[in-house]
Amino acid sequence: MPFVLSIRKTMLLSLLSLLCLLSSCHQQATHQGTALDADPLDSAARALILSGVTQQNQNMRIAEMLTQYKQLPNYEDLPYYWFLRASALAYNFQNDSILSHIQSFRFSPAHQDETALQKFFILKAKTKSIGENNSELFKEMIKVRNEVEESKSIFIYTIDDIMAMSYFRVSDYENARKHIDLYFNEHPYKNHIRLRQRYYDIRVMISLNQRGNPEIAALLDSCKALAVQLKDTLAIMRSMEFEAHWLKAQGKTAEAVAKNRVFFKYLKKINPNSNSNINFSLNQFHDFARVFVADKQPDSAIYYMQEGIKWAEKHKIDTSAMFEIHKILSEAYALKGDYRKAYEQKEMEMKDYSLTIANRQKTAIAELSTKYETDKKDRAISSLKANNDLNRQLMRQQRWIFAIVLLLLTVIIVFIYKSYKDKFLRSEHDKLRLQNKQLLLEQKNRQNQLNPHFVYNAISNLQGLISANRKQEANQYLVTLTKVIRDMLELNRQDFITLDKEIKSLRYYVELQQMRFSHSFQFKIETGSLELENILIPPMLVQPFVENAIEHGLKNLEKEGLLQVEVTAENNTLLISIMDNGQGGQDAWVKNPNKESLSQIITEERIELLFGKDKNVSGVKISPNFKADGTGYKVEIYIPLTLYFD
Repeated sequence: MPFVLSIRKTMLLSLLSLLCLLSSCHQQATHQGTALDADPLDSAARALILSGVTQQNQNMRIAEMLTQYKQLPNYEDLPYYWFLRASALAYNFQNDSILSHIQSFRFSPAHQDETALQKFFILKAKTKSIGENNSELFKEMIKVRNEVEESKSIFIYTIDDIMAMSYFRVSDYENARKHIDLYFNEHPYKNHIRLRQRYYDIRVMISLNQRGNPEIAALLDSCKALAVQLKDTLAIMRSMEFEAHWLKAQGKTAEAVAKNRVFFKYLKKINPNSNSNINFSLNQFHDFARVFVADKQPDSAIYYMQEGIKWAEKHKIDTSAMFEIHKILSEAYALKGDYRKAYEQKEMEMKDYSLTIANRQKTAIAELSTKYETDKKDRAISSLKANNDLNRQLMRQQRWIFAIVLLLLTVIIVFIYKSYKDKFLRSEHDKLRLQNKQLLLEQKNRQNQLNPHFVYNAISNLQGLISANRKQEANQYLVTLTKVIRDMLELNRQDFITLDKEIKSLRYYVELQQMRFSHSFQFKIETGSLELENILIPPMLVQPFVENAIEHGLKNLEKEGLLQVEVTAENNTLLISIMDNGQGGQDAWVKNPNKESLSQIITEERIELLFGKDKNVSGVKISPNFKADGTGYKVEIYIPLTLYFD
C-alpha cells in the first residue's frame, strides 16, 4: 500500500481519538431506547456515550463516572461500567479483560441499545485485524449492521462509524464515504458544531484519496469555516494540512509548501517531545519533503528528510523498514542533478525494500507455521519464496528503469528549459504590449474627462457670475471647479482608488454642474452599508456617464431633474448604476451620440484591460427608456469586488 495513503489512514485514526477529546457542549438529550435498569448512573452513562464527541472533556467525565460505579458493590456485573471503559480506549484496543466481560453479557430483545453497544465494542477491538482477513471481518460488520438496523437502536451510527473507518483503511473510499454519510445522518447530535466538524474532516480525508472529486473545495471550505467558528487552533491547522494535500494534487505546489510549513511549525511547537496526543512522527517530515520535491525545491526536501531521520534516531525509531525515506532522497538528489547520490539512495531504497519484504515474509511464514501443520503451510511458504525471487527480479528491472529514467529526465529538462525560455520571452513581449495599451487608454481617458467644452462652459459660467456681481457664488463656483480639476489630474495618476475618493470627486463635479444649471436637478448617491474606504475601483470610472446624463438627459428638461447613483455589492461583484429621469433614448440622446459612444468605448476598454474580456465578470450595460413611461436612462457598470485594508 502506498506510503502516502498509510499516512492519511494514520491521520484518520489519530483524528478519531482527538475529536473524542474536543469540547464545547453540555447538552443533555432524551431519545427512545430501553436502559438495562432504572439506575440513574446507567442512564447517565448511556447519555455520555450517546453524546460522544460533543461532550466537554469526555475522558475526564468517563473517569469520574467509573469512580462512581466502583462505589457500587456489584459494579463489575453492570454492562455500562465496561462500556465506559471500552469507550475510553482507542480502536484496535487489546484488553482481553474488558473484551471478555463485554462478550459475557446476554441481553433480551427489549435491550436493543445495549445489544448494539456490545456488538460495536466487539467490532472496535477487532479492527486490528483489518488487512489480514478483510473478507470475513467485513461480512461480520455488514451482518451486525443489518441486525442493529432491524432492532431500531439509536446506536446504529456507531456501527457505520467503525465501518467507514475500516473501509478507509483498505482504500475502499466509496464505501467509506457511504458509511460516514450514514453515520452523520443517523447521529442524534448531527446538528452539533463539533460533530459537523468531525464529519467534514473525515469527508475531506476520503475525498483527498478520490481523484477528481468535485466536492473537495466545498468540503474544505466547510472544514475551515467550522474550525474558525469554534476558534479551535488545532482544527484550523488540520484544515490547512488538508488544503496542502489538495493543492499538491492540483499541482499548486508552492501554495502547498506554504500551508504545510505552517502546519509543520505548529506541530513542532505544541509537540516538541512527541508526548502529546498529536500524531507527530516521521510521517510529517516525509509529507513535507514530498511537497518540496513536487515544488522543485530539492534542497529543502533533502534538509527536512534528513531532519526527520535525526528526529527518528533521537526518539529511537527504527527507520530500516521505511524505504520511502530513501525514495524521497533519491528523487530530490536527481532533481538537484546529483545523480551519484540519487543512485546511492536508490540502492538503499531497494535494500530497505528488500529487507522490509523479507521481514514481512518471515512474519507471514511464522504465523502460517503456527496455524497450519498441513501441506497448506508448505504451499504458502513456497509461494512466499517465489515472491522473493520475483522481487529480486523486479529490483534488477528497477535498476535498468532508473537508468533509463535518468536519461529521459535529462532530455526532458533540456526541452523544458528551452520551452520555458521561449515562453518567458513571449510573456515579456505581451506585458510590454499591454502596458503600452494601458498608457494609451489612460491618456484617452484623461483627454476625454478634461475636455475643452467642459473647461469653456465652466469659465463662461464663472464669468457670468462675476459680471452679475454675484461674488459669493462665483467664489464657491471657483473653489469647486478647482477641486474638480485637481481630482481629474491627481486621481488619474493611480490605477485604483478607494470608492470613497471616487464618490467625493463625483460630488464635486455634480455640485459644479448644479451651480451651472441653477440647481435644476437633484443628485442622490446611495451606497447602503458598504465600507467605501475598503473598496477599490479604477479612478474617474463613473464621471463620464454622469456627465452624459446631465448634458443629454437633464440639461433641457422641463420638469425637475433627478440624477441617482447607486452602489451595491453582491456575489463578489461591485455594481454601479447611474440613472436619470430625462428623455431616455429619445431626441436628447440622438442629437450627439458620438460623445456618449466615446465615453462608453474608453470605459469598456479600460475595464477589459483591467478585468479581462469575460462579460459575465465585468462590463457596461446600457438601458435607455427603462422607466414605465418610456423616459429615463440607466447605465450599469459591473466589475469584480476588490477589497483593500490598510
